[in-house]
Amino acid sequence: MSSKTSMAHTEQKNEVLAQRFHMEIFQEGKLDLADEILTPDFVLHNPVLPAELTKGPESIKRFASGVVDCLPDRHFTHHEAISKEDKVLIRWTVTGTPKRDFLGVAANDKPITVTGFDLFRISAEGKLAEMWQQWDIGSWQ
Repeated sequence: MSSKTSMAHTEQKNEVLAQRFHMEIFQEGKLDLADEILTPDFVLHNPVLPAELTKGPESIKRFASGVVDCLPDRHFTHHEAISKEDKVLIRWTVTGTPKRDFLGVAANDKPITVTGFDLFRISAEGKLAEMWQQWDIGSWQ
């Protein structure tokens, strides 16, 4: 296998790994998957999240649990994913109806749309090591 083919294969594996973060942990509520796909010292860089939701698999489980409880009817959509070496960028949307207060979103009967970008860094061991996240409540037309 050529080095170019090998890099393309690695980038494809990295993209699948990053997609599992959203689709399995946050969409399906498989919280224990965080132990499998995140490094023990995983860091989520997000300027609005409290520190207790940003460091290590246990904090990601708490974050995902809050999302699952707040938005029981949530639906994640990946619009685009770009993989380059050890980085994966995903543009996503999540929709749902907040049934519990969470991260400044008040419980109500009005559906919300949250849009965002996540940039993941994959470790040499093939796990998610870091993520930079930007999101906002609203939608693009």
